[in-house]
Amino acid sequence: MPDVALLALIVVAMLAGYLLGRRDLRKKNQSQSSGQPLSKEYFVGLNYLLNEQTDEAIETFIKALDLNNDTVDTYLALGSLFARRGEVEKSIRVHQDLLARPSLTSSQSLRVQLELAKDFMQAGLLDRAEAMLADVAKNNHEYRPEALQQLLKIYEQEREWSKAVAVGEELRKTGGDKYAVVLAHFYCEGAQICLDRNDRMSARKAIRQAFTRDKNCVRASLLLARMEFDDGRYRDCIKALEKVALQNSQYVPLTLELLEQAYNRLGNVRGFTAFLGRCLSERPGGAVILAMTKVLASDRGDEQALRFLTDQLGKNPSLKGLNALMTLQLRNPAVGSLQSIRLLKEMTDKMLELKPVYQCNSCGFSGKEMHWMCPGCHSWGAIAPVQGIEGE
Repeated sequence: MPDVALLALIVVAMLAGYLLGRRDLRKKNQSQSSGQPLSKEYFVGLNYLLNEQTDEAIETFIKALDLNNDTVDTYLALGSLFARRGEVEKSIRVHQDLLARPSLTSSQSLRVQLELAKDFMQAGLLDRAEAMLADVAKNNHEYRPEALQQLLKIYEQEREWSKAVAVGEELRKTGGDKYAVVLAHFYCEGAQICLDRNDRMSARKAIRQAFTRDKNCVRASLLLARMEFDDGRYRDCIKALEKVALQNSQYVPLTLELLEQAYNRLGNVRGFTAFLGRCLSERPGGAVILAMTKVLASDRGDEQALRFLTDQLGKNPSLKGLNALMTLQLRNPAVGSLQSIRLLKEMTDKMLELKPVYQCNSCGFSGKEMHWMCPGCHSWGAIAPVQGIEGE
């Protein structure tokens, strides 16, 4: 029994037959002599489709192909259906045969080239797709933006960030802020490459460019902070990290370790404590609570840290917080049952090992590693530390 896609394909074929028949009837009414009707070949092709003989159906429909605006659209739809079914070779055949027709208009040719390039992408033939898309995108026309968007996908996949920047900037001219966040990440990718080869001047330039596209780019702030710390500019490092709380407070957990180190290098532990206090008053989160607990345990002892953490967990419960509470209680066994606490801690340790640390706000992808481009939906800057009882 044919599947849904095959049924849809048959509907398209029926539409093609209807349009071809209507055109022939129109021609017949306008002239006493009519050409050879196409209905026989159409019904032969339809019969092949009903018997799932798609190769034979393609051959038959192509023989019936007589280009005008109606049939070009129909055969593009036919190729698209094959592509959606995963039969990309058949889609390529349909589009290549269309492209070889001398009666195609310039606009039709560009549209077919765009669809053929998508076929090549689906087949993994990225070099051929890139060459065709670059050719389609040379001049201004209605299909140029989509060609550039497809090129952008290729460059992201191949991690060719300089080319991605060039295409993204072209799209930004017409798409505006829609591409600002993506471009900021492209510049950050370039900055990271420069840092890997110790080209710090170029890295700083790329970070500045990222901020020109997205002033709230957390990733650029984190890259800049790391550079400032490594260069011994601890105050500038602190400035960059504390800016993250204003850009997007979800990412504050990513700043705390380096921020504490920078304050310690300046001998200013109170500065770090003050920052944590501001975060707690504005948007308390598990990572900030645990950082403050650590500071209190070091400065004022476990008993005060225990009181603080117990109070905070009553308002902002989290597994990590519970785990930290039990760690403190194990160091102070006078409070509660030592054995039960030890068992609870073993359970939460195992639970924390299995829980994802980061999650995509767009598609829900989760994992233990931070990705700036989501592996699931390929959105930039959508992944953040997990919040709530099972997160930070």
